[in-house]
Amino acid sequence: MKPWQVLYNVVLSASWPVLWFYYGIEKHTSAKYAASYPYRLGLRLPRPPKTGLRPVWIHALSVGETLSSIPLVNEIKGRRPNVPLVFSTATDKGYRVAGRELARHAASVFFLPHDHLWNMTRLVARLDPAVFVLVETDLWPNLLWILKKKQVPALMINARLSPRSFGRYARLGGVGRRLLESLDRVYVQSRDDARRFAQLGVPAERLRVAGNLKFDLAVIQRENFGRNSGVAALIEAANRPVWIAGSTHEGEESLVLDAHRRVLRRYPNALLILAPRHIERAPAVVALCEQSALRWELRSRNRPVGEAHVFLLDSIGELASLYPMAAGAFIGGSLVPVGGHNPLEAVVHGVPCCWGPYLYNFREIESFLIHEGCGRAVFNPEALQAFILESMDESLWNRRRRQECAAKVCAEAGAARKLARDITSLLA
Repeated sequence: MKPWQVLYNVVLSASWPVLWFYYGIEKHTSAKYAASYPYRLGLRLPRPPKTGLRPVWIHALSVGETLSSIPLVNEIKGRRPNVPLVFSTATDKGYRVAGRELARHAASVFFLPHDHLWNMTRLVARLDPAVFVLVETDLWPNLLWILKKKQVPALMINARLSPRSFGRYARLGGVGRRLLESLDRVYVQSRDDARRFAQLGVPAERLRVAGNLKFDLAVIQRENFGRNSGVAALIEAANRPVWIAGSTHEGEESLVLDAHRRVLRRYPNALLILAPRHIERAPAVVALCEQSALRWELRSRNRPVGEAHVFLLDSIGELASLYPMAAGAFIGGSLVPVGGHNPLEAVVHGVPCCWGPYLYNFREIESFLIHEGCGRAVFNPEALQAFILESMDESLWNRRRRQECAAKVCAEAGAARKLARDITSLLA
């Protein structure tokens, strides 16, 4: 072991009793970690596949990365249906999404343990993977070190490095370089990402520009958007102009509601579908609606929207299915410095979308959409209102223009096919 690895493991080992005590308290005070803490502490390990074949192990940090992996999983199983897959994630929401979307393909869905050396040694031995696939960047030194020691190919896919993330890795110096050296291949989203990884020391022969899996995911969502017809029926929006504010964060809802009040001056029967990123914030958003004198309805009450001004989507996994009924959309996490969320979920249905100045997690997608004329940035409620009113004007956003935007998104898909080809070639 290198000195930094020794120090890392000493500190990490000392943390285990603290984590055990923390989860013990949480178990008795809330249900947040009730199901996951045995896996997180390494007290329980997933069952290996029963087929006798070595599996493909895919790890995704949370919801976004889990969703991005769906088209890849479909492609791998389409090429090699007999090869078992195991899937790990690090968050409760990611685990729920994986269980819902990937359970039919994955022999096991589990929480990744903390990166204690003994946890990762036992886990890798138990799963005995043929290849390890990391979706985006959730690097754990001990896991990567053990995979390297066991000669298991480790791939990072859909990788991206914003200028901000690049700066953080650069400050790690040699430690950051050694972490990346543990990866056999790095598949990046764009040439800009490839350039940044190369500057961090990843050799050109281990870098591949494969594109962005989020385009592939958007195509799948476009094909499957009708499966949640139940929530669409509640809205009964055939004769109402609808717009969506998706994945909003604290500090944004008040601005969105301000914009909606302005929209109502032009379209008194307009409906806003408001989907907070964290559904536990629904009561706070309801309070904002009442302060704004806006009538509201909750998805969880399972009642028709009626005369409500705002339909509050306090549910997980239904937002993408509602975009087709919207005239326009705002992408949350972007008027506050969160980094934004994926605009393609809206645009793939031909829905023009806008976002704030902080869409830094999706700069390449932002540039693509601006270049193709499918959306733009807004900086205040007035600009947001102006964009939504434009999107409701059929002379500006007619059917043909919407179809062209959707087609341009679909044309960018294909990363999943490239990645699945390379991963299955390693299995041979």
